[in-house]
Amino acid sequence: MYKEPIGKYLSITKRAHSMLLQKKLKSYDIGTGELFILIALYKEDGICQQTLCEHYKINKAAVGRAVNRLKEKDYIIKKTDEEDKRKRILYLTDKAINMKSEFKKVLNSAEEIVRKDLTKDEIDEFLRISKKISKNLHDKID
Repeated sequence: MYKEPIGKYLSITKRAHSMLLQKKLKSYDIGTGELFILIALYKEDGICQQTLCEHYKINKAAVGRAVNRLKEKDYIIKKTDEEDKRKRILYLTDKAINMKSEFKKVLNSAEEIVRKDLTKDEIDEFLRISKKISKNLHDKID
């Protein structure tokens, strides 16, 4: 058995990151899962809900709940695809577009905290290793 399990620290780090973002997002009445849906839409507005799940490796039910909350808060609209009536396409509302810079500030401030006291080489190495771990895990669950 390994003395220092990687999974333990991945889990602790993920929870701490989520808690930090929740704290920073509280005044906006938006959760971390909802924010990541918006970030994906800022990158590619008009994406199919299913594609969002596939590209970002997000559970369908979790995406559905987040999408419904974002609709209720007037951040997104959901339309039926004209070519394939089974598909739902997600679009940002003006409210979401106007909030982009605010949400970017939140993410940047959290990123500054994450990167505090790390060198560029340490960050590069962490990203390289994290991507490798992510691939290892996804290869076994896909």
